[in-house]
Amino acid sequence: MTRRGILFVAFMTVLLPLFAGCIVAERPGPGNRESYYYYPNDEVYYYPNVRQYYWNERGDWRHGPQPPPRFALRDRDRVRFDWNREPHNDHDRIRRDYPPGRGDKDRDGDRDKDRDKDRDRGGERDRPRY
Repeated sequence: MTRRGILFVAFMTVLLPLFAGCIVAERPGPGNRESYYYYPNDEVYYYPNVRQYYWNERGDWRHGPQPPPRFALRDRDRVRFDWNREPHNDHDRIRRDYPPGRGDKDRDGDRDKDRDKDRDRGGERDRPRY
């Protein structure tokens, strides 16, 4: 094979995956965790790695770079967690763990509802601090 033929084959080998559509975005594996945000009041997820919002519409999960205008998403109402898979697939569990309106008692904005509950009872209790 000529030098020109070898260069052509090497060049095509590099370009072939691009033209064949074989490049796939990396999904988190068992040991890899990604950050996700969940807005409990609207039941909307945000995946910062791919800059996509996910919401449920008539039983189907939709996604896009912006949520529909009917959602009023506020950063102070969101929950951040690190998972190794897409959280909207476990929506029932997340909805149970983070019900809507959970931040309403967080009067001082410290995101620590337990501290607010203890304060309401008349003082700090001996609790581990995280």
